[in-house]
Parts: sequence; structure tokens; C-alpha cells
Amino acid sequence: MLKLRLGHCLCGIAGSSLTLSFLLLPSLSSAADLQPHKAVYDMRLSSAQNGADISDVNGRMVYELSGSVCDGFTVDLRFVVMSVDDEGQETITDLRSTYFEAPDNSQLSFAYKTFIDDFLAEQAQGTAEHQSSKVDVDLSGPDEKKLSFDGSIMFPLQHLHSVIDGAAGGQHFMVSKLYDGSVTGEQLFEATTVVGRKLADPLSQRSDQLSLPNALGDADAWPVSIAYFNLSDGARGERTPDYQLRTVLHENGVSRSMNLNYGVFELEGALVELDLKPMVHVSTCGSSVVLEEEVSAPFAGAIKKEQLR
Repeated sequence: MLKLRLGHCLCGIAGSSLTLSFLLLPSLSSAADLQPHKAVYDMRLSSAQNGADISDVNGRMVYELSGSVCDGFTVDLRFVVMSVDDEGQETITDLRSTYFEAPDNSQLSFAYKTFIDDFLAEQAQGTAEHQSSKVDVDLSGPDEKKLSFDGSIMFPLQHLHSVIDGAAGGQHFMVSKLYDGSVTGEQLFEATTVVGRKLADPLSQRSDQLSLPNALGDADAWPVSIAYFNLSDGARGERTPDYQLRTVLHENGVSRSMNLNYGVFELEGALVELDLKPMVHVSTCGSSVVLEEEVSAPFAGAIKKEQLR
């Protein structure tokens, strides 16, 4: 059976012993300006090892970032794939997530569900709050539980901010502890990030299948690779990541040319739709700024199984 993990994803792009420059929460004045947008990626099987029992995978990922630096951001993610095993048996895996991150990164509220065909396989819902030297988690729903994780820990968009700020500052390696509430809400991850040289042409290394907005060509971009390790599984010694993400990341938070490596198989994602929304800058917080257009509601209509065939 195909087993996917996609908590934060930098598309969240998905939150750290930190390098010194990231020990403090990013301030509004120094953090990268994320641009609200909706991005759609067509996913396909890139490679599979012998014994993986996977002959084909195809599907679609829809990512929408809405909100502002003044009021906080909401991320809605839908990731639906159909996998075919070596005997021709088809399985639909449907990951649905939404989370809101406060503008000062103090609080995260989240809800995750994973369906295998029509069966609810995993779910998590709750809130997480930054304290002085820890993160307190309050899980709600059928499995109510209170958890606490010690140390300097980032939430997903806070981590995305730090990666972009680090890349812009010339940092090529970062290690971060990350909590995003994914899977069952009880996992703490370590994200090891490697940033390549800034692309001379931000729109080079293309695998997308559309004409990108001119504004994206003016936004600096870097090849980024992130390995996500589960710190809550009790493993000792050398660990293998739950999954690895490779992407081209723009300074406004848009990701493209996506590769997801789950060890025994890899998925390649091509950007097929991108809708950039108006951006609110931190300098306008507290003023009565009116956006030129409203941010569209995410997922106006579900991704249907027949669209994956």
C-alpha cells in the first residue's frame, strides 16, 4: 500500500536545533514576505525500487496560502494520488490539511485527515503554542491529549520564513526542529535543509507546464532540498528521513519543480496552475488597506477520483 507523508511541504512548505541566527522567532520586519497564492501540481511516479510493489502513481496536489503578515496566514492543502500495485490493484490516497499560523508565530491551529480509498486512516486536530523554551500542544477530537516538546521549535510558515531568509543571506545548510501537527499530531520533526546557489535566471530549471507570471521572474529563487526526520519514533543511531523534498523556492514562498522522495519510490510534481494574490506588506499593518481582489476560497469543488485516471 502506498504510504505518503506530507505535513508541512514548502510548496510547506512541510516545521529545530537551529543555527545561531535562527534561535529567535523571526520578527515581522526581517521575515520574508510571503505572497498569498494558489498552486496546483500534477504528480506522477518518477522512480520505484524493486520490491516497492508500485507500478504507477499519478494525482494532483493543490496548495493555497491565504491571509497576510498582519493577520496571520492559513494554508489549505489537498494531495490526492491513485497508485497501482504490481497486480493492477488501484488505491486512492487522499491527504487533506488546513492550518493557521499567527502573525507573530506564537500559535498554530491545525486539522489533518488521510483517507485510503474511503477509509479514514489518520487524523489530527488541535492547537500548539510557543512558550519560552517549549511548545505546548492540545490535541482535540476523538483522541484528546496534551503534549509538550522542549527546545527551540518552529511552526511550518516560521520555518519557511527562516529558509528563505537564510537563503537570501547566503546560508547553505540549516537544521531545524519543526512541529506542524501532521500525521497524528504527536510527531516532532527535524528538518535538514540544503540550499543551492541563487539561480541566475529565477525561471530556469523548468518542469512546469504553464506560462508563469512575469512577477515570478523578478523573485529570487534557489534550489532547495529538505530531509524530514521523525524525532518521536525512538530510533537511535543513523536515521533515515521519512521523506525528502527537492524544489525550486522563490523568495515570495512559491515552490515549483517539485520532487518527493519516500525512499522506495519518488514522485515528481509539475506546476500546472499558479494564481498569485495581492500581497499585504508589514508596513501597512494597522492601516485600512483594501486589497484589489479577494483571496479565493480554497478547493471550490473536490478533486474527484475520475480526474486521476
